Amino acid sequence: MTVACPLLDGVATATVEVDSVGTAGLSPTPPYGGPGGASHGGGNKNKNKNKKRQRQYSHQKNAQKQHALRDLTQILAPLQKAGTDTRALPYNWQAADAKTAPWTGLHGVHSVDDRSRDKQVVRDPAPGTAADPAADPAVDPPADPPADPPATPVVGAQPVPTPVPMRTTGTGDYTLSWNDRNPQGNTYGDLIQQLRQDLQFTQPGYSYTKVSELLAASLPGGPFANRRCPAPMEDSGALVTPQGERVRNVTDWFCLAPDDTDGMWTPQGISGTWDSTAQGTAYDDTARAFVFTWHGPANNSSRVTFLNEVGVGPFNHYEHVLLVNPFRDASGPVSFDPMSIHAGGVVWYHQYLLIADDSKENPENNGILVFDLRDLFDLGLSAVSDITDTGRPIGLHNGTYYSQGNRYILPLRGIWRPQVTGVRCASMSSPPCFGYLGLDRSTSPPSVLTGEWCDARQPTPTCRPASPQAAAPTGRVARYRMAPDNSACDRGCLAYGSDGRARATAAYTQPTPWTQGGISWNGLYQFTMSNNKTATLGRRYDAVPGQPPVPHFAARGVQELYWHRAGGPAQPPILWSITEGEGVKNRVLYGVNPWIP
Repeated sequence: MTVACPLLDGVATATVEVDSVGTAGLSPTPPYGGPGGASHGGGNKNKNKNKKRQRQYSHQKNAQKQHALRDLTQILAPLQKAGTDTRALPYNWQAADAKTAPWTGLHGVHSVDDRSRDKQVVRDPAPGTAADPAADPAVDPPADPPADPPATPVVGAQPVPTPVPMRTTGTGDYTLSWNDRNPQGNTYGDLIQQLRQDLQFTQPGYSYTKVSELLAASLPGGPFANRRCPAPMEDSGALVTPQGERVRNVTDWFCLAPDDTDGMWTPQGISGTWDSTAQGTAYDDTARAFVFTWHGPANNSSRVTFLNEVGVGPFNHYEHVLLVNPFRDASGPVSFDPMSIHAGGVVWYHQYLLIADDSKENPENNGILVFDLRDLFDLGLSAVSDITDTGRPIGLHNGTYYSQGNRYILPLRGIWRPQVTGVRCASMSSPPCFGYLGLDRSTSPPSVLTGEWCDARQPTPTCRPASPQAAAPTGRVARYRMAPDNSACDRGCLAYGSDGRARATAAYTQPTPWTQGGISWNGLYQFTMSNNKTATLGRRYDAVPGQPPVPHFAARGVQELYWHRAGGPAQPPILWSITEGEGVKNRVLYGVNPWIP
């Protein structure tokens, strides 16, 4: 069988042999100019030049083979399914450390070989070996910023701040109370149950739509994300600059469909099924997927998007879901409004989506909002809904439900609120801000981090300097326990006491202002920083409380973080992020291997 793989400048073909157990062998046909192609010729004076070309060709050939093999295995997955599971597929390059760290060992940072940071030995590679960059001129030199990034202004952005060590701070502000009633006094659970009846679903026995069913319904029409699209890697793309700065150790990435790269919606948070369950599938489902959040203009609406990890060739299908706030209409039936939040961060745990909000326009929603995926409704199955009319306001009007073209909705279940409510988080009353969320599955039980986006130009009690000597405030990050994997849970699975309140177990100052995302693994924290969408590359910082953070380049307009694990214990997880810039080359989901020095 011959498979054609589209490349940037033509088509490469490959001959595939599949044996009786579904194992595929791939033999790519070399492009023009390589071994087996046209001869270059040349004398001794071109010897070094030809060696360099041969080395570059070898790198190119290996990359093409990897990409072709990945796409091929996706096509051949049904052939392999009978003899193995998806963990055997070559494109599943990610692996995970399945060990858990006790709460008492959160600061004992471990490497891949499980040695703590203070006991790791860094050895310089022997000169002339493959590990020595000088031995191969084709190897890219280190491109991360220096330990103290220059604080020089750039067009369209504030100066890049110098990171400072994380410091322990108080947890008193991070006591949360559960609120499952709307302003009219109705419980969200009762409203959702009534809405399920009022929508008059036509499918017998229908209760809700599973994520796997939602993704299957997006075929064959899409929309589709383009895996390993070239635009973000081109000059001035989200991952590089014309000056040669680039995000290092990128392992995979996606571009969204053109209709989702500009317009009213802006992406913010990212999570996935590797957060949802230990085995990496959706709770009570078979789906393996990313989820990411969006907000509309002025935070007047919000949505989530589910992106299938299983692709169709180089494309992965996805589907949008509108977040809604249910309420009882004056005439009796239950209606809904768009959820007016910033949706700055998301964690998918068990059957819940936890979404962080620090919206200035709607402070009544500030906190950690909880959505239950068992309330995901398909309005295409409703006898009283119109999903074709995109001009009418969202909700119930004259007996018909409208959603501005959205087929799926997900209503609010409740909110974990800070003790100070009714004012936006940046006010002088000092409630914490909830700018992002990140799940840590290296702890037992898992824990969730939430932090603040702190504008250094507008210091407030919640946007405090990291230390008396620090020139700029940095905001805070706090950690909460979650319910264990193997136990039933409610209220989004945050662990709470007999008084019904959830309390942070630790809180720290962040390394920099303008923090967009934060997460940890075996005691090593990762933070992203960006104060613009398009002007400069962002930053990612490795951080341990009390130690100087280590800076790395991150994508332009970088937002939140998500640990993507795989089925084996060979490596720690891959770190995924999402960007908020506009245009195909500036809006991207991408993963890096942060463990490569």
